Amino acid sequence: MTAAGGPAESRRPPVWLLLYAVAWGGGVVAYTPLLTLLLPLRIAALGLEDKVGALSLAVFVGAVTASVVNIVAGALSDRFAGGPGGRRPWIVAGLAATAASYGLFGVVDTLTGILAAVALFQTGLNLMLAPLAALAADETPDAQKGLLGGLMGATYPLGALSGVVVMLAPSPEARLAATVALVAILVAPFLVIFRARAAAPPVVAPTTAVRARKARDLAAIWGARLLVQIAGAILFAYLLYYFETVEVGGRMLGTDRMAVRVAWLCGLAAAVTVPLSILLGRLSDVVNARRPFLQGTAMAAASGLVLMALFPDWAVAAWGYGLFAASSAIFLALQSTYAMQLLPSPDHRGRDLGVLNLTNTLPSILGPGLAYVALEAGGFRPLLLLLAGLAVLAALLMSLVRER
Repeated sequence: MTAAGGPAESRRPPVWLLLYAVAWGGGVVAYTPLLTLLLPLRIAALGLEDKVGALSLAVFVGAVTASVVNIVAGALSDRFAGGPGGRRPWIVAGLAATAASYGLFGVVDTLTGILAAVALFQTGLNLMLAPLAALAADETPDAQKGLLGGLMGATYPLGALSGVVVMLAPSPEARLAATVALVAILVAPFLVIFRARAAAPPVVAPTTAVRARKARDLAAIWGARLLVQIAGAILFAYLLYYFETVEVGGRMLGTDRMAVRVAWLCGLAAAVTVPLSILLGRLSDVVNARRPFLQGTAMAAASGLVLMALFPDWAVAAWGYGLFAASSAIFLALQSTYAMQLLPSPDHRGRDLGVLNLTNTLPSILGPGLAYVALEAGGFRPLLLLLAGLAVLAALLMSLVRER
C-alpha cells in the first residue's frame, strides 16, 4: 500500500507526472502572453480613443465565456472519460480551437472582431484545460496529487518567460504564431506518449453521507480559493501603482525605474516559487496531509500583505510582496489537486472542477469594484489590509475541511 492508501501499481511514473505538468504549463503559455501583452497591443493598434475601456470589455467577455465553457466542457468530457483515450480527444479539440483563435486575432481589425476572437480563444482554452484538469483527477492516485500540484505550480513562471520569448518575434503575426507553436510543443508530448487512458486508481463508491460531506468540504475550498484569487488579482493589477508610493533609500523613484525594479522582483519571486512548490507538494504526500500546508501558505500570504501595508519602504515591501507572491502561488497549486481528492462523485469530475474554476474567472469581475472602494477610502494601506483579511479568512475556511 502507498502512503495514502492506493495500490502501488496505480502510481504514475515520474515521466507521466512531469509531462502532464509540462502540458499544464502549455495551457499557462496559451493565455499569459496573449492576455498580458498581445491582446493589449492588438487593441492599441486599432487606434481607439478609449483603449482601456476596450481592453476591460474584452477581459469581461473572456471571463464570462471562460466561466460557462469550462463547466460545459468538463461535463461533456465526463460522458467519455471511460473510453480508451479518456478525455484526451477533448484536449486535442481544445488545442485546435485555441490555435484557430490565434489565427483570428491575426486577421481581425475591429473591436467586434477582437471580442469574437477573445470568445473563441476562451472557448478553445477551456475546452482544453477543463478535461486536462479532470484527467489528473481520473488518473493520478491521491498519494501523488501533492507532488503533481507542486509540479503544476512550478510551471506558472513559464508564462512570464514565454512572454519574453514571444516578444522577440519581428511582427504581431509572428508573435501569435510563436505562441501557438510553444503551446503545441508543451502539450503534445503528453498526448502523444500517453495516448491511452492510464488505469484509474481504485475508487470506493461514496455513500450519500460521504458525498454530502465532500460537497461541504469542496464548498469551503471553493470559498478559500476565491478569496485568495481575489487578493492576487487585485494586487497584481495595482502592483506598479503601489510601488510608486514606496520609498527607496528615503526617496521616490520615477515610474520607469520602479517598473524595472518591480519586474526583477516578480521574476525573483517566481524563481523562488518553483522549488518551494515542488518541495511542499511532495512533503504533503509524504505526511499524507494537505490542510496544514494550505493554512500555512494562506497565513504567510496575509503576512506579506500586512508588511506591504504597514511598511511602505522598498526593503520591507519587496520582502512582503515576495512572501505573498510565493505563498499564494503555492496555495493555489496545492489546493487545485487537493480539491480533486474531495470531488463528490467520480462520474462528474469535469463538471465539478468547472465549478471550482469559477474562482479563476470571478475575481476579474468582482475585483475591480472592491479595489476601487478600498482605494477611495484611504489609498493602498486599507486595500492591502483588506486583502490580508481575505487571506486570513481563506485559512479559516480551510480549517473547516476534514483531512482524510
